[in-house]
Amino acid sequence: CSQLSRDPNSLANLDQDLPNYAQHSVPIFSLPQEWLWCETWCSNDTKPQAKTIDLCNNPMTKEPKLDQAHRIIAEWVQLDEAVKAVDN
Repeated sequence: CSQLSRDPNSLANLDQDLPNYAQHSVPIFSLPQEWLWCETWCSNDTKPQAKTIDLCNNPMTKEPKLDQAHRIIAEWVQLDEAVKAVDN
């Protein structure tokens, strides 16, 4: 029997909990790699085809996600500045 996270208000592991919970009730299919590109397990050669980028935790580097965003996502600085301008 699968169960969701103990904290009913937590969304921390929803991407893992929900498929685990629902796997016996609904068919679950994997998406092609370009739908969830992550530097930890994907090649830089496939990054230009990425539709979404996951700033996943890399246990080898433990690099903070904002640092990853600045390094991995070319548009990040511009988007971050636009959001800050709206927020001010």
